[in-house]
Amino acid sequence: MKTIHQLLIAILIIAALTALYIGFSLINDSSGRSLGLSYDDLQGTPFSSYSTPGWLLVVFIGLGSLIAAWSCIQHFAFHPILVMAEGIIFAIWIIIQIAITGNINFPIILFALFALALILLGNLLRKKMLQPMHHPPHSPFNKQHRAKKSHTHKNRT
Repeated sequence: MKTIHQLLIAILIIAALTALYIGFSLINDSSGRSLGLSYDDLQGTPFSSYSTPGWLLVVFIGLGSLIAAWSCIQHFAFHPILVMAEGIIFAIWIIIQIAITGNINFPIILFALFALALILLGNLLRKKMLQPMHHPPHSPFNKQHRAKKSHTHKNRT
């Protein structure tokens, strides 16, 4: 489970840093030119500038990913749920972005894979946490092992 936690934290931090950088870039330059975007890309969308998508990106992906990463680092009991929720939010963001822009490129595919990984690994982590703890056969915590008695005394005459 340690490897799963490390992978989830890495994905969440990369997603958060990327979303915060892009989001704040869009907020500071609502024309989108600093990121190679144009107003023409916004035609047919509910947005008149890139400022609102920037804020949405900062709040839902940037801060959401940081919160989920922090919950993973702290091993809060509900952290698998937060990770899966962030993966779902991320997936919704990607689907909406593809639907609005019609563009599919390498970063979009990469972040779609991140979203899928967050959902699947978060669910795997959730399932592992729900399983009862397994103890090795010779562990003092294993009741079956302790219950066995030696039968060497039988049939002694």
